[in-house]
Amino acid sequence: MQMLIRGWMMYDLTSSPLMVTMVTAAMMMPMLFLSLVGGALADRVDRKMITLVSDVTLLASFIALFAISAAGAMAPWHIIAISVINGIAFSMAISARQALISGLVHREQLRTAIGLSATTYNTAQIIGPAIAGAILPFLGPTWALGVSALVVLPALFLYASLKPVHQPNSSHAQGSIIENIRAGLSYAYNNSTLRFLMLGTMVMILTVGPFQSLMPVFAEDVFKVGAGGLSVLLLFAGVGALAGSISVVIIDDKIDHQKLELVFGLLASASLAAFALSPWFALSILLVSVTAFASTGFMVVNMTVVQVMSPDYIRGRVVSVRFLVIGLMPFGAITTGALAETHGAPIAVAVVAAVGALGFAGVQIVSRVFAPQSGNSDPPSRG
Repeated sequence: MQMLIRGWMMYDLTSSPLMVTMVTAAMMMPMLFLSLVGGALADRVDRKMITLVSDVTLLASFIALFAISAAGAMAPWHIIAISVINGIAFSMAISARQALISGLVHREQLRTAIGLSATTYNTAQIIGPAIAGAILPFLGPTWALGVSALVVLPALFLYASLKPVHQPNSSHAQGSIIENIRAGLSYAYNNSTLRFLMLGTMVMILTVGPFQSLMPVFAEDVFKVGAGGLSVLLLFAGVGALAGSISVVIIDDKIDHQKLELVFGLLASASLAAFALSPWFALSILLVSVTAFASTGFMVVNMTVVQVMSPDYIRGRVVSVRFLVIGLMPFGAITTGALAETHGAPIAVAVVAAVGALGFAGVQIVSRVFAPQSGNSDPPSRG
């Protein structure tokens, strides 16, 4: 919700597609530097406490941005600065938040629990903006910020009430933080399946992933439907995301995850390119729903397999490597935004989507041709 509202406010302040994508970049960039540290902490420190501290920080920053807007003092740098603070808090806790699941369920329930968690996480990334888009025309951006801040409160109470059955064995995470990080990177690299999953995530994040950051531009300049039209686009994206997530949970492990990722990746790329070039708003509504369906399905499959493939003692660090890859999204968003500045948003998004389709096919080829025989070897347990 916050990211959509901030993007709308930024476009209102600057009329620049590039500055709109900078909001996403400011939020995601800290992952490049801090997600690995957060992953190491998740294997050493109480995961519940890390999550609570992060959410309190997020709530405080949301209230600060609301107050600035209510005072009529909003400037682009305020939005960027708060987004950076959010990115730091998010990066330090996201691995703990995900790895916490293994302490809440029995081993035989882990795959389903991880799938459901990934479903809620990825669906919220699209449903949240859809809700924000729906309330923007009625409340305006300032009060929309206030509503989105209130949504954090139930999460705080829910996390505080959690009673993990067990904590990770921190004896496997002794030594310095640097040694812990190195062990996590080594484990992810030496496992060919995890390496394939990270490459697939990279393609999705750099190509299809940034499409939401330009939704205000499409609504305002391409389709000329304003905030009301934006809310419709994002509402249908939310419906598609929910359907994609549920479909993955239903499929479970009946279909090989590599085949699923290829199908979802190619479908996401094709539907996004078609959305970008569509001359009709009604058709674009359908296409954005398909894009959200496929991209969310891809990410849920990916996250589920990453967690299931990782032992609990190092799960936080392996998950952090995946979020390090997700931290590359600013490069995709800024590239798409820069292309939109010079060639227009439709051409920019269509070109990047086409590159994504080639990338998904390339990852499949690389994973099959160059997979080493020792791909499933574990790193040393120390660190």
